[in-house]
Amino acid sequence: MFKFTSLTFVFSAFFTANLQASSSALSADLSASDMAWIGEKIFQNETAGKVENLTFWSPNEEFPSFGIGHFIWIPNQVEVPFEPTFVEMVAFVSQTQPTPKWIQQRHAPWANKAEFDQAWWSEDMQALRAWLVKTKPQQTAFIMQRFESRIHKLLNDLPEQQSAKIRAKIQILSQTRAGYFALIDYANFKGFGDQPAERYQNQGWGLLQVLQTMPASSNPQLALQGFSQAAKAVLVQRVKNAPTERNEQRWMPGWSKRVTAYARP
Repeated sequence: MFKFTSLTFVFSAFFTANLQASSSALSADLSASDMAWIGEKIFQNETAGKVENLTFWSPNEEFPSFGIGHFIWIPNQVEVPFEPTFVEMVAFVSQTQPTPKWIQQRHAPWANKAEFDQAWWSEDMQALRAWLVKTKPQQTAFIMQRFESRIHKLLNDLPEQQSAKIRAKIQILSQTRAGYFALIDYANFKGFGDQPAERYQNQGWGLLQVLQTMPASSNPQLALQGFSQAAKAVLVQRVKNAPTERNEQRWMPGWSKRVTAYARP
């Protein structure tokens, strides 16, 4: 079971001290309990709250995913237009929590899902699941810190006028924990939208594209509704643009359910 108390402690003692020291941090007005709530929501969205889903290889994907954020770990010689976030997460968590040596490598040690499935009950895999359970708070801190860092870089890289419009939308959404969660969950779910490789027919599907699509609003709840609707529209466009052989339409019901839930109380 995900423990709010341990998450709150970690955020108070570690994440809050490091990230909220900056007055420009988007999460500066969030309490430790808000952050714990966000971590729980990420855990439920990515793994359905199940420990076994902390180590997962979908039959529809070329790589496995790990942890509460389903951080991807790409096998050697596999080329996909996604960031290998597992490697980043391990490096971050290892700063405060001992990390199994065998996961400290760039590529996943399994060439395919069959090899991964064979190793499911191995001592190493069971130890990895135990480590992922133990480090849920640190993984949440990684997701939030990575989001803060990446969103500031994204804004700085945009033309000034466009950056100002996107920044205003982000600031409105960040006024509530639900809005802040929607931002970081979507970025964790579908990327930031600033990677040239993350395109189908030259159109991205990340957070930037959602923010560009959503209407401006000064009301946090209306802004969140607009974000939710824009996210669905961007994902529908992604499915239309995707190569036929990927059959991404099969994922749209789940994607739609996830982003629609952002706007619910």
